[in-house]
Amino acid sequence: MYMVSDIKNVSFPVFENQDSFLVVYEDKRITFSVPRLFIVKANEITVRGFHAHIACSQLLIVLKGECCVLCDDGKSKKKVIMNKPSEGLLIPPTIWSVQSYESDTILMVLTDMPYDESDYLRDYNKFLNFRRGM
Repeated sequence: MYMVSDIKNVSFPVFENQDSFLVVYEDKRITFSVPRLFIVKANEITVRGFHAHIACSQLLIVLKGECCVLCDDGKSKKKVIMNKPSEGLLIPPTIWSVQSYESDTILMVLTDMPYDESDYLRDYNKFLNFRRGM
């Protein structure tokens, strides 16, 4: 069973000059294959997520703006402020996650599984019961 302490920060190399920067996302830092990648763009201040995955891991990367990620294992919680495209947050399965977005934030999410609705725990009480049963 994964705990909040299993959440990992992942750093990606940045190459900068006076007019631009390049962030390299390589497989030696992304430790799983990526069958699914999606982007969330918040047009205004909003809160999303409110779920956990049974088997899927996710790597969150803020491409623009700022996102506060609250992770919860049913006993402990951890809040992470994300605002650098060179920093990712690896969330393992069975961790509840809620993201609070600032206006115009763009979040990229890489997952180790394709979309499967049966992998989602969308009700917090069911999530807690699932964790207790593990």
